[in-house]
Amino acid sequence: MIKKVLEGNGLRLGGTSWVTPGTFADNLRYLSNDVSDMEIVLFDTPEHSNMPKKDEVGVLRDLCSELGMSCTVHFPADICVTAPSEELREREEMCLRTLDIFEDLDPFAWIMHIVGEKRGDPPSPDIDAWFEKSLLSAEKIASAVDDRRKICIETLDFDPRYIEYLADSVGTSICLDVGHLIKCGRPVYETMLRSADSVRVLHVHGVMQDGTDHRDLSYIDPELFRSVREMMSGGRERVMTIEVFEDDYGRSLNAIKEMFDETF
Repeated sequence: MIKKVLEGNGLRLGGTSWVTPGTFADNLRYLSNDVSDMEIVLFDTPEHSNMPKKDEVGVLRDLCSELGMSCTVHFPADICVTAPSEELREREEMCLRTLDIFEDLDPFAWIMHIVGEKRGDPPSPDIDAWFEKSLLSAEKIASAVDDRRKICIETLDFDPRYIEYLADSVGTSICLDVGHLIKCGRPVYETMLRSADSVRVLHVHGVMQDGTDHRDLSYIDPELFRSVREMMSGGRERVMTIEVFEDDYGRSLNAIKEMFDETF
C-alpha cells in the first residue's frame, strides 16, 4: 500500500470524502486501503446539504477506530468578514454547529477558509479592517474547541503571509494548500520553510496549464511533490490530503506510484 511507503516521521496521507459513490462511511472504507485520513467535505445550503446527524457521526467514529483512520473536517461555510453582519454571523454559527455535530469524532483538524471580498492581493482594499475582523472571527471559532491548534486556516488565492499572521495571532495552525500556491505562482519552498512550524495539514492537488486545480497528481511536478513530502516529514504530526475528487483520486495514486517508481 502507498501509505506503507510514503507515511512516517509524523506524516500521514489522506483523501477526500468524495472519491467513490456512497456515504461518508463508504468513502472511509475505500480510502483506508491506501491512506490514513479522510477529509470530510461539507456543504450546507437551503437547496442541498450533506451534514450528518450526531448518531451518524458516532458510527463514523467507531469505523475510524476499526480501520485505524482519522478525519479532518472542512467547514461548510467560508468566513467573509466584509459580508453584511447578519451573513457573517450566520457563517460563523454554521462553523460552530459543525464543531458540535462532529465533536464525538474528535477530528485531527478543522479546515477553515477566511476569504477576502475579492480574489488575489490584497484580500480587501481596507486590509487593516479585514485583519481586525478576521482575527475576531477566527478567535470566536478557535475558542470553541479544546485545542485551538486543531483549527487550520487554509492558504487560498492571496499572499499566504496574511494567513500566517492570522494563525500566529490566534494560536491556530495552518492548512498549507500547495495546489493553491502553485496556481497563484507563490514560492512553494519558501512558504513551506517559513510556515512549517505552524502547518498541521497540507492539501496537494494538480493544476492544469489553464489554471484548473484540484485535478489529479499527474499535473504536479514530481520533484516538487517528493520535496513537499520530505520537508513535511518529521517534527509535528501532519496529514497531507490528496484533495481531489472521484476518478482523479485513482489517477493520483497511479501518479504517485510513478513518482516513486514503486509497485504497490
